[in-house]
Amino acid sequence: MRVLHVISSLEIGGAQRLLSDLLPIQKQQGIDVSLLVLKSEDNAFSKKVADAGVPIISLNVKSFRNPFLAFKVRKVIMQYDVVHAHLVHALYICSLAARGLKTKMVYTEHSTSNNRRGKTFMRPIEKFIYGRYDKLISISQQTQDALQDWLQSNDGRFVVINNGVDTKAFANIHKEVIPKSLIMVSRFASSKDQETVIRAIKELDDDLTLRFVGDGGNLEHCKQVAQEIGVGNRVQFLGARSDVAELIAESYIGIQSSNWEGFGLTAVEIMACGKPVIATNVDGLKQVVEGAGEIFHKGDKIELAQKVKTLLNDKSYYNDMALRCKSRASEYDICLMAYKYLSVYRKM
Repeated sequence: MRVLHVISSLEIGGAQRLLSDLLPIQKQQGIDVSLLVLKSEDNAFSKKVADAGVPIISLNVKSFRNPFLAFKVRKVIMQYDVVHAHLVHALYICSLAARGLKTKMVYTEHSTSNNRRGKTFMRPIEKFIYGRYDKLISISQQTQDALQDWLQSNDGRFVVINNGVDTKAFANIHKEVIPKSLIMVSRFASSKDQETVIRAIKELDDDLTLRFVGDGGNLEHCKQVAQEIGVGNRVQFLGARSDVAELIAESYIGIQSSNWEGFGLTAVEIMACGKPVIATNVDGLKQVVEGAGEIFHKGDKIELAQKVKTLLNDKSYYNDMALRCKSRASEYDICLMAYKYLSVYRKM
């Protein structure tokens, strides 16, 4: 079976990190797997995929909106039995490129919301685009519910497969912990809410530090907010990093603050490291964290600050939550996810 995964690039992000973990496992499963990226990125994700012996095909495009891109993609995907697309640019391009081909098409929906939904004129377009796919995999039940509602469809193409994390790799990392340190790992994008975390720091002791890992369009705005409210010396912006697991392991508490999420992959990674996690109560994320870590209302800096304070001041409560989080993370091991993907491919 020849399987081709397609994504716009391997820039730092949840879907990209997921692929860098998944593809080596699929290679071990005996799948003849390759990766097509529309634009090359030289980072830890691409290195991990290449080191596993998974071929990376790059088209090195300058614009994802080039209408002729579908013809280039078509020449590649026609050589494969299954094409598995991820994120919006691959969703559209692969759908158009595969018209008239017998190739089986799979798309993974990674979010409960996006900027296209809610625009009435987009619904028929999206129905046409999604209509080419034989299977639509959602990374959580909430993600599938939102997608079905948007497409006004409930046929047999829809499948829920929760995201997975290499939990053993995270659990086996041991670092000296920085006291009273928080970490949030996320791109600075509209789906994330780093600003609320920054404003929450203002409500906490001056010796508490906050580290952000990731880059993106909202980065400069968040840096400006930190300076304006007087916490610039306590907030570190580390940018995109390849040592995310090590940075989590040396942190005391993990934060995942989002405006919307499909799943909450970083929250699982934090929990797999045995760290308590505090997350926003948005669909797709709260279902992963609730009952193990803590959740707070979106945008509520006071509630977030209070939950951080409780964990800092109550060591017994901290230890209990850390154990619950580690146990919860084990439910989302990537090997289980890989097996379910393989099952989908085989039944197509």
